[in-house]
Amino acid sequence: MTEQKLPDAAYRVTSHEILALLAFEPGPGTRLTRRALGLADLPDDHDLVRAGVGTLNVRDTASVDGEKVSLHGPARHLARVFSSATLWFDITRVGPDAVAPAYIADSPVGRVALFLRPLSEYVCLPMNEGAAIMDMVEATVNDAVAEATSPSGGIVTSRRYDGTAEPAIANIKVLENGVLQLAAAPLDDSGQLTVRDLAAGEKPGAAVRALLSVPA
Repeated sequence: MTEQKLPDAAYRVTSHEILALLAFEPGPGTRLTRRALGLADLPDDHDLVRAGVGTLNVRDTASVDGEKVSLHGPARHLARVFSSATLWFDITRVGPDAVAPAYIADSPVGRVALFLRPLSEYVCLPMNEGAAIMDMVEATVNDAVAEATSPSGGIVTSRRYDGTAEPAIANIKVLENGVLQLAAAPLDDSGQLTVRDLAAGEKPGAAVRALLSVPA
């Protein structure tokens, strides 16, 4: 995702701003959001949280009136999504050239996709209300695998966080000969994820989608 291709709806937010958003509206999804994004549970008066509030204020997405701080626009929406999230997906491409994490959150008040860039900056894209979250997961996996295929391979790790003890995992490894390997549950005799080659014509995104779809 290049600077020129960012959609108008995209909103940039740093990790310390996310910490501030989580402190604004704690809710049933706050712990799940921290877990999916790997963020510490910091007190409201922590320096990083206060720094996040300060930069939100500079961006005009937060305002201060005495002791009261209010969120506005995209920051308010993100805070509501983060605090009520019921489902998170983490899709990360790991290769010799880069580590490129992407996240997708589902909540009763909306859905959002986040793409982590250098300097702990996230590009946040709100999803249409009618969009199917698993369609986004499948497309994100396919895009990540395509990036990993050229020039030197890599791994695309995918995880679903839904409040259970352990995330559901489905990983795709791109071998140098172009073969795609899927690693997922159940565990084998050595305690490792079971590995198989994807069949000819089998799309990695569809394979991961089938494994990470929320049970009906």
